[in-house]
Amino acid sequence: MAEKEGIPTDACMSPAVLHKDSGFAVSGTNVRWFIAECKPTKEGTIRTMLQNAGYEAYLASRSEVKVYKSRNRRTKETIMIPGKVFVHTEQKKLMAIMLAYSSVWRFMIDRTTKDRQYAIVPDDEMQRLQYMLGKADNPVLITTDSLKVDQKVKVMRGALAGLDGWYYKKGHASYVVIKVTMGASHYVYTEVPLEDISPL
Repeated sequence: MAEKEGIPTDACMSPAVLHKDSGFAVSGTNVRWFIAECKPTKEGTIRTMLQNAGYEAYLASRSEVKVYKSRNRRTKETIMIPGKVFVHTEQKKLMAIMLAYSSVWRFMIDRTTKDRQYAIVPDDEMQRLQYMLGKADNPVLITTDSLKVDQKVKVMRGALAGLDGWYYKKGHASYVVIKVTMGASHYVYTEVPLEDISPL
């Protein structure tokens, strides 16, 4: 199976479907997804403060229900990409954010560019990320290691219906993989029954 370095990012879902119940707004001309690097354990606080200030901020996280010995249930937010908050704004506003919030150390730089530009996550990759984290029934895994993927697929049924990505097989399990460009590529994947996947 040949290894593919670049996972295509052309969406199979319309913006209306992707944005439904997601909190996403369609991007403006100069609005991009930048990556704020912040103090550990401060991600949720920074997200809330930015949202209260009128920014669109997203924390890559999953809500999980924990059941304790007392049979009490508690919903816990698990952060999938620690120390990072995604901010949907214009580049000219980044300095103002850093000056206003001491817990934001800096905005991530794309070290693959010669002129050290700010790292930007494409809108369609962010849409897929939030869709998967918000909808997946099974655990979601993230790695910076390149995964051996070989077939572009679309989820036809189940919680992730409409999501397109790449097929990845590990042992007897089948997964759908998406990519999030954050300087280095992050591969995000979750198990999906083989019968729910269709080749593209």
